[in-house]
Amino acid sequence: MNKGFGVTVTVTQPGEREPTTAPVVVVARDERDAELVAAQAAGPYASAETMRELTDDEVLAYGLDLQVHGSAKALPILNL
Repeated sequence: MNKGFGVTVTVTQPGEREPTTAPVVVVARDERDAELVAAQAAGPYASAETMRELTDDEVLAYGLDLQVHGSAKALPILNL
């Protein structure tokens, strides 16, 4: 069964000194799967770290469909 997770994605582009970090919510099977989904969505220079599993209310608030494995939404601010 899929669950919602809050994940932090960090992207370090070649030649850039500072990485870019963004909060993302994803639908995945577990924490490791959430990290893989988020990193793949962000591209080849990305890494991801799961912050926590989302509550049912957060899943609804973010508009996540738990039937759609791999869906992800970037957030404007980290509010986990």
